[in-house]
Amino acid sequence: MGIFLALVPRAREALKVGDLLAGSNVGAEKADFTVCTDWSSVVSYPRLDGSAAPMATQESSGSWLAALGTWFHQPGDDRTDYLLERYLANGAESLARELHGFFVVVIGDGTTRAVTVITDIVGSLHFYYRPLPVGAALSTSSLFLSGLGNTTLDPVGCQEFLATGVMYEDRTFYNEVRKLPPASITTFGLGKQIRQQRYWNPADLSPEGLSAEQASEMLWDGLSAAARSIHRQYKSIACDLTGGYDSRAVAAAFLGAGTNFTAVVSGAPESRDVIVSAGLAAKFGLEHLHYPPQSVSIVPEEMNWVVSLTDGECDLTDYVNVARIHQDLSQRFSISINGSFGEVARGYWWELLIPHVGAKLKLDSYKLARVRYAVGSHKSLLQARFEFDLVEHFKTIVDRAIEGLEGYPNTFQMDLTYLRMRMQRWQGRLASSTNRIWPCLSPFMFRPVLETMLQTRFAARERSFLIRLMLARHQPSLAAYPLEHGYPALPASWRTFPRFWPILPHYSGKIIRKLIGRPALNGRSASEKTRLALWHSDRVVDLLQPPSMRMAEILDMRKLEQLLQASRGTNFPEEKLWSRLLTLEYAVSQGSADDLTRCYLRKL
Repeated sequence: MGIFLALVPRAREALKVGDLLAGSNVGAEKADFTVCTDWSSVVSYPRLDGSAAPMATQESSGSWLAALGTWFHQPGDDRTDYLLERYLANGAESLARELHGFFVVVIGDGTTRAVTVITDIVGSLHFYYRPLPVGAALSTSSLFLSGLGNTTLDPVGCQEFLATGVMYEDRTFYNEVRKLPPASITTFGLGKQIRQQRYWNPADLSPEGLSAEQASEMLWDGLSAAARSIHRQYKSIACDLTGGYDSRAVAAAFLGAGTNFTAVVSGAPESRDVIVSAGLAAKFGLEHLHYPPQSVSIVPEEMNWVVSLTDGECDLTDYVNVARIHQDLSQRFSISINGSFGEVARGYWWELLIPHVGAKLKLDSYKLARVRYAVGSHKSLLQARFEFDLVEHFKTIVDRAIEGLEGYPNTFQMDLTYLRMRMQRWQGRLASSTNRIWPCLSPFMFRPVLETMLQTRFAARERSFLIRLMLARHQPSLAAYPLEHGYPALPASWRTFPRFWPILPHYSGKIIRKLIGRPALNGRSASEKTRLALWHSDRVVDLLQPPSMRMAEILDMRKLEQLLQASRGTNFPEEKLWSRLLTLEYAVSQGSADDLTRCYLRKL
């Protein structure tokens, strides 16, 4: 499903979704499903590839269910009417525990006259709510909700986006629109939220409970089962295949399950990612698609389209190439598969825990905030009354993410902050945007797979040993093929040690580059070319006029004018900040929500 909107009114015969849409000049003529009762009203629009989220109704109870995203039901029955039957028989918590993947399930219960929302365990498929005078509005689009009435800018969410390109916790650009949390069951009735609970708690897991041998078998079984489930629903699969571990592990599972797929990679033809991907495809007889870098940067005509996919929550100059590739792939295939979350099996960011890796010590939240989150551009454009220390801000977010887990191994705490912060909001926003084009998924998101990785002993995950062991046992020829850095995806041993000699030049080269710095690029960078080209657009010039900008509500006018003036020239040091500012202003400027939603609907 591309965009979903539900209204839970405060009283019977209250305003319906159709009336709200008519008031915002966005019609429902291209909707693939609508429900209108005196206690709930729903409209949904298909993805750009035409695929729609299946919805079910039960006439006898007056109940309905919408399953959004790319989801799978544990017993293997993936019909939405069956999900509705399971909910009515056993309740929301039981149903939530049976679901896997990248999803939101919204249920209208005709008996209780309440609407319940179930989010996936990471919260990757973004889902938002907004209180309105007529009731609670629920949607997959924060931009859509912003167009249903007046809004005020959230200075914290806006500053997070300007500084890092991501927003965290429940924040959006607007004070009035909030994101629902991961692994949650939230119920709305009579126009308001009436309760919320978590159905999955990582504190119930047993970190350090699985040996390398146990985990490698469980991980293989989980990925293989996921591959079979995906193939059962989707017969034409485009699967990312690069020179790294994560996409290789996913490809191994599909090969092991006897599932045919097409390998996809993007990048320069001479890059190791592309060379290794092509070599693996040839070795295993796979169709191979390569997308080289595009010389055409974003053009003004594409800006509406990209922001309508992302709600403005991704830098439009970054996401445009991703959108182009997925739009092209969606013409030939039925789903995109990637290796996101696979890094959890490889001890991601654990180098920050040295020399106490695996110790039962509270995670150093200040260090993590400083080194991994409050990085990049720190040039604040906010008015003085809205400014805050970015490092301290992220430290408190990390502390909230690990609350109650301080006595667990610090590796487990690091994993959870990575899932709850970066993967929920950064990876989740990318996936939620792509979901408006066509279905997408990572098999590592299936709960048995994710839980296996989280419970594996830290020593088994260091240096990617768990993935190496799994590949060596179940796809040895795939494991033996060199990775992007030239050494194989095999466990290191005296027998295989000679094949690991490329490690020396790889890591010594990284050290040298850090010491001497990166060489200056000849000519203009791609981002500079994009910025200067966009400044020739009348739309951009009109949009970035400081006195009339919507962002002037919270930004310091003098700092803003200085930045915009400098951005018209070359050798501009704040490329990322400028493109994020453009994206943010484009999304929040008056009337943009209606315009951008209409742009999305015109693409259908």
